[in-house]
Amino acid sequence: MVRRLPPCFLAVLPIAVFAVSVRAQSTDDVTRELQRLRTQIDQERQAIAQDSARQAEWRSQTKSRHASMRSEAQRLAKERDSLREALDQSSKPKKPVAPPVTPAAARKKAFAEALAREIEKTLPLLPFELDHGAELAEQWGRLAKGLRAGTEDPSEAMGRFLDDLSERIDLGSRISTHAGTYTNSSGKAARGAFVDVGGTLEFFVSREGDQAALRMRGEPNLRDLTNPAEIAVLARASRILGGEETPAWIQLPVGGGAP
Repeated sequence: MVRRLPPCFLAVLPIAVFAVSVRAQSTDDVTRELQRLRTQIDQERQAIAQDSARQAEWRSQTKSRHASMRSEAQRLAKERDSLREALDQSSKPKKPVAPPVTPAAARKKAFAEALAREIEKTLPLLPFELDHGAELAEQWGRLAKGLRAGTEDPSEAMGRFLDDLSERIDLGSRISTHAGTYTNSSGKAARGAFVDVGGTLEFFVSREGDQAALRMRGEPNLRDLTNPAEIAVLARASRILGGEETPAWIQLPVGGGAP
């Protein structure tokens, strides 16, 4: 026996089926939309990550370029300073180039040095107190310095030096001696010899060699000597001048040496 459904039930059934169908279709659309949104989000994230990587690379390249530019600027500044210094040096007046030393100039310099040494060796033998000896010693000192500095001509310097030596030798040739009597400050008289050295020095020595007196140019009277060593030197000088001893150099007690 077939049971028949009521007409209202048959009308509700298509509606229910349609509702179920619509609900199923809506769920699929939502799923697809979510999937699309997830895909879009992932793409956005990838794009952001790529942009971040590009920005990081750009910053790194920018730092590198800045460092390179700073290094290049420093190099250019050094080159600028070097060029400026070279320009300053080139603009300054150049020192004259010294002429090459010729064999003749070398011989002249060697001769000047040898003459300066000989002058300095002779200075200790010069009696400063006799006949302007101190002034002559000062002149010889300046002459030796001028020879070493190249401001004195060696030939002219040698001529002046030899002339001065000749005058000192002439001073020795003007030595005279004569016998006489001298009374010292205590009133004791003694016989002996008076010696005159070129009018610049006069001394007396007794025959026994135990008494002596001396007078320099400008002094009015002879003054007694009490130093035994000075008396012995003058006594020996008197014997040499008198021909009693062999000629020799004598250091007179006047602060310098004399023949």
